Amino acid sequence: MKLFKSRKENFLKNIMLLFPLFLLLCVGLVFFIAIGRTSDATIQKEQSTLLQTLENGAVRTYALKGQYPESLDELLSDYHITYDSSRFVIEYVPNGSNLLPSISVIPLTGTNSERRNTAS
Repeated sequence: MKLFKSRKENFLKNIMLLFPLFLLLCVGLVFFIAIGRTSDATIQKEQSTLLQTLENGAVRTYALKGQYPESLDELLSDYHITYDSSRFVIEYVPNGSNLLPSISVIPLTGTNSERRNTAS
């Protein structure tokens, strides 16, 4: 039996006691990063799906009526399109009755909203 422990043994014992805590922090960090990336991918997918839906609705209206919708409200109500207005802003600029309107879907979360707030 040793009465005195060397500094090296003491240091290794302290490291081994902290190892589970370090491992838990690493796993938590990996989990947090994975959730963040998944969330960003979901927002991009929602944005592209909403844009495609709006463009398809405008083209269908032109095919049925012979002119594109005059406003975003008309397009949304005709095709019962809903979206989360706290996450996206839709810019709808009609270019005339026989030209495809300019449609943009802008996300309000993450870095894009921070850039918009500093520009205004």
